Amino acid sequence: MKRSLQVLFASGALLCLQATALAANPPPKRAATVGDLIKRNVEVHPDATVAGSAAKAMEGYKQFLELSNADAKLRAQALKRLGDLNLESGELERMSSEVTQLDMQGNEAIKLYSTLLKAYPDYAHNDAVLYQLARAYETTGQRVENLATLDLIVRRFPNSREIAEVQFRRGELLFSDQRYADAQHAYEQVVARGPGGSTFYSQSLYKHGWSLYKQSQYEECLGSFAKLLDRMLVDSRRAGAARNVDTLTRADRELVEDTLHAMGLAASSLDGAKTLDQLLARRGPTPYAWLLYARLGDLYVQQKRYQDAANTYRAFVARDPVDVHAPSLSNLAIAAYAKGGFADLVVEGKGEYVRSYGFKTAFWKGRERSAFPQVVAELKSNLKDLAQFYHAQAQKSKKLEDYTTAAGWYRDYLASFPDDPDSAETNFLLAEALFESHQFPEAASEYEHTAYAYPIGARSAAAGYAALVAYQKQEEQLSAAQRAAWHEKATASGVHFAETFPDHPESASVLTRAAQDVFAQHDLPRSIKLAESLLARTPPVDAAKQRIGWTIIGQAQFEQGAFDKSETAFTRALMVTAPTAPEHADITERLAAAVYKQGDAKRKAGDDAGAANDFLRVATVAPAST
Repeated sequence: MKRSLQVLFASGALLCLQATALAANPPPKRAATVGDLIKRNVEVHPDATVAGSAAKAMEGYKQFLELSNADAKLRAQALKRLGDLNLESGELERMSSEVTQLDMQGNEAIKLYSTLLKAYPDYAHNDAVLYQLARAYETTGQRVENLATLDLIVRRFPNSREIAEVQFRRGELLFSDQRYADAQHAYEQVVARGPGGSTFYSQSLYKHGWSLYKQSQYEECLGSFAKLLDRMLVDSRRAGAARNVDTLTRADRELVEDTLHAMGLAASSLDGAKTLDQLLARRGPTPYAWLLYARLGDLYVQQKRYQDAANTYRAFVARDPVDVHAPSLSNLAIAAYAKGGFADLVVEGKGEYVRSYGFKTAFWKGRERSAFPQVVAELKSNLKDLAQFYHAQAQKSKKLEDYTTAAGWYRDYLASFPDDPDSAETNFLLAEALFESHQFPEAASEYEHTAYAYPIGARSAAAGYAALVAYQKQEEQLSAAQRAAWHEKATASGVHFAETFPDHPESASVLTRAAQDVFAQHDLPRSIKLAESLLARTPPVDAAKQRIGWTIIGQAQFEQGAFDKSETAFTRALMVTAPTAPEHADITERLAAAVYKQGDAKRKAGDDAGAANDFLRVATVAPAST
């Protein structure tokens, strides 16, 4: 129906050229007359392409129409062409300028079309003439006449090639006039022709749905909107798959979003998520179903109906918990609770999310974490939030069950993300929760795990030392019979701490106690090594610790029969011990004994001279000895 301006101009130009050619080239024997022109069979070829301006084409048609005896069929065609040219030229004028004065060319087109229809009521293309007349009325702002003309086409030419467009334009005018039932009927005529019936199928489905909505036929309008979404969002090349909205053209994307919004409005006017459940139950598999719940939930959020929003999001999750979009809707429900200030429901929602989408759930069957980074991030965030929430609550309530719950969430996080950069910090917080709830053995174990199982970090040394405190706290609660084994574990932890964190302020003290404990356990070689490690530290430990270290070495060597090494160690011990110190006399006696034992050994070996010399040396190295 709509020919290009080039074709329209060419048709008029051809007629003009043929008429003027006949007038300008008379037969050689006599002058040309008007009668000769009329007798000629002038053929108008609408599809011919001849260069020429619109003005010349229109002038050619006007000249032809001035011929009084022109063929009726050709006059009808000329009237239509001239009307088309006026209509198209007027539209071009309006597009090229922003003038608002009366459309003179549009009105001229109306006169020409009206003349044609009146003069030639049986013209074969009067449906096309009426369509162009309706367009002319539209361009000149005559809505009533426009609609009346379209109605006339429907009545007189129901099988017109352009009937689908006519009905669509009728629907638009009727909808604008708020005659929604009539608009609905007009759109239905377009929809009935099917997707291949016209280019107005999708828009007609959309406006048909809105016509029903405007009549408060909410359930019925959902059907039309859903048919449109089927057309826009179902990927026919992949069974059961939906197109990604972001891959659509901008116009299609906007149409889809407007349709989803309209469906949300309709569902919210009924029973909300329950209405969507019922709609989908009637329709079977709908791969874009998640969008219906998501947009309805979004609408409720905009209306500040936060619980309704959360319930809507969760309705889809309950419907298909392993759908790829279910985790995001679950998280949207949590966000809705948060916006509404429902703190307890936020916590419940986070717990539900973790139970539904933890790595051991059905959601991950056949799926890789790398394909769902957002789900992984949300799972991590929710696990951390749950653990910290219950930990904070436990610190207020001091209840063991709250601490146990917090510890459980910390453990779930660590099991899910063992190699995460935050895992060491999380492990430390787990240990803290156990310590605060007086679960000292478990706390010591987790402190040690934090200190030694992860790369050295900000919490490592603190965790190592906290483990020693936990060991001590537990030891205080044990019976004498149970303490020995526990103390041995604590000593080993102390040695590990001192060796791993030599720069910690308590490292030297811990190593000193460890050396004493190992000596007390009669592990003489190990006690010597620990004492030597203590004395080798840089910067050197203080005099008191040096005295302890040398004393341990001296006594351990003495008990192993290495009396000469024992003498050296005790000598070094006396050098860092003030004469007035309580320990001075004891070390002196130990030194004297080490020298005496050397003499005694020589005497037994038959070295009487050497023995006598050592006996005499006792008075030299330890004159105060008894």
